[in-house]
Amino acid sequence: MKGFLFAIALIYSTICFASSVDTIPANNSFIEYTGRIDFSNLLAPKFSYSGVSVRASFQGTSISILLNDEGSSNEYNVIVDNVIKRIKVSKGLTLYPIVSGLADTVHEIEIFRLTELTFGKTTFNGFIVDKGKNLVAISNQRLQVIEYIGNSITCGYGNEGSLGGTFGPTTENHYLTYAAINSRNFNARHLAVCRSGIGIYRNYGDLITGSTDCMTNDYSRIFLYDSNPIYNFQLKPDLICIDLGTNDFSTTGGDSARYVNKYFSFIDSLQLKNKQTDILVLLGPMLSDPDLSNVRRYLKFIVDSVNKKKSGKLYFFEMSQQSGAIGIDYHPTVAQHKKNGLELTEFIKSIKGWKINPLLINANVINPNHIQLEFNTSVSDSLNAFSGFSIYGSSTQYNINSAFSDTINKKLIHIILQQSISVGEQINLNYTPKTLKSMGSTLVGAIYSFPVQNNLTATKLTKGNNN
Repeated sequence: MKGFLFAIALIYSTICFASSVDTIPANNSFIEYTGRIDFSNLLAPKFSYSGVSVRASFQGTSISILLNDEGSSNEYNVIVDNVIKRIKVSKGLTLYPIVSGLADTVHEIEIFRLTELTFGKTTFNGFIVDKGKNLVAISNQRLQVIEYIGNSITCGYGNEGSLGGTFGPTTENHYLTYAAINSRNFNARHLAVCRSGIGIYRNYGDLITGSTDCMTNDYSRIFLYDSNPIYNFQLKPDLICIDLGTNDFSTTGGDSARYVNKYFSFIDSLQLKNKQTDILVLLGPMLSDPDLSNVRRYLKFIVDSVNKKKSGKLYFFEMSQQSGAIGIDYHPTVAQHKKNGLELTEFIKSIKGWKINPLLINANVINPNHIQLEFNTSVSDSLNAFSGFSIYGSSTQYNINSAFSDTINKKLIHIILQQSISVGEQINLNYTPKTLKSMGSTLVGAIYSFPVQNNLTATKLTKGNNN
């Protein structure tokens, strides 16, 4: 412990000596933590689950973070004012400069874990900000809390790879899973309890009698492989989503009676901890018949049976099965996650009545002077101007000739440029909030450096004709 404290003191003193900065300890009251986190040491909270979030608003022009990782495999998104920077951590206590040269005002930062618990634990040791600056209250309050209990699909296993590829931390991105996408669609706090290969009663390929480290047995832990500490369940979710069953039946030997009974007991424990919280039972996108039909029948039976007890409301929702490109080890790709995330969002909106937070989810170059934007919900402009957008190329800003809503799909906006985009050119989009809003009257927020997919190709003559 003395060595650890000395290392922190050495880093702090080196930073402060080298430049005019201040340190913000991890126990600052303005920091918002979401996820399974061990607060035994308030100055060094520790975590390992996918999607753990550390969020704050800070004053000044720059910010860095201090992380202490068990290894060198974990990866994180660090998001400052909606601009994402992906970082790969190093082993031990390390300072990560995130951004500098910002306007001297208030900014928001979020640290979001991309990799799952099997890649090891990380400790957060605080922020480094400009000298004399501090944290302030977060203005962008996230009012709902959604919890996701799941397996490799929820983790994002192999979603950034392709079939035949090798799984690793660079191919797993929990931020781009159906779960995290759905949370952002409602601007909700995101709480994930997931591990690849886990099941309700039986993990992948395990004995028919079940697994001792299945989700129902170890759900109360902060770290799945450690019997202590136990999670305190103080943060109460407004909705719980469960996607478990793929591993129970993905290899031969699954027992339907054991599966259903364990599911019943798990629901009972969740309802005991979270009085009257709605629970959404999900059927994931990886099963095929006959297992798909069987698990669908089991889950519907579970939902119907529990709802008769009137101890809390359960819903069943089936995600569309994966199609098109396949990720590593037959897992869903980012494209499939986006599809399932939007499906889930629409269903939750129908049962909860929550407003969708309008977000840009895709931007594509259609032809050299035409960019198409896709939002997660229908959007409109009261002035019909669709102004506020700016398009940047590798070395120039493009002039916009017009922007308008799609005549059929109101989630789409078309931007027509005065100049032509080049093949292979890197294109980014910014948006300054104007009058663009969702059909639920929520204004579209600022967008910074959103990448525009440019798949333009050059037409070349490959063979001539002498005639």
